[in-house]
Amino acid sequence: MSTPPPPAGGTPNPYQQPYPYQPPKKRKIWPWIVGGIILLFVAVIGGCFAIVGSAVDSVDKESKREVTVVYRVTGTGSTSITWTDKDFNMAQDTNASLPWEKTVVVTGFAKHASLSVTNDESDGATSKCEIVVDGQVKYTQTANGPFATASCSGSVG
Repeated sequence: MSTPPPPAGGTPNPYQQPYPYQPPKKRKIWPWIVGGIILLFVAVIGGCFAIVGSAVDSVDKESKREVTVVYRVTGTGSTSITWTDKDFNMAQDTNASLPWEKTVVVTGFAKHASLSVTNDESDGATSKCEIVVDGQVKYTQTANGPFATASCSGSVG
């Protein structure tokens, strides 16, 4: 349908519409769905990074935390004493006189202490091992008699 030309020397008909009615364009919904999926994906990835970063920070702090461990042996006679040092290496003091004490600072993720005492050949030999952490005895054992052994070990962290 075309609009007729205006009359010569006159004005066009003010009641006639020059263009037919067009309904408003429908908005496409798929860009909103794709945008929502991308936003959700970014939020999930960001949340994962935050959780992993927090866990890594906690593990790092724990691995650098220091714990002071006191190995203590009391009793009669002389003994053979074996213990773990700060690097989990075994150390030994043979024919040690009692009382005996050693302080070790333990670091790392697995904080473990071990102390073993073996009496000499004396009939009345007795010995007691203790692992002390923060002023409190955490592990203790007693050995009575010749060549008897007492072992203390466990987590100190």
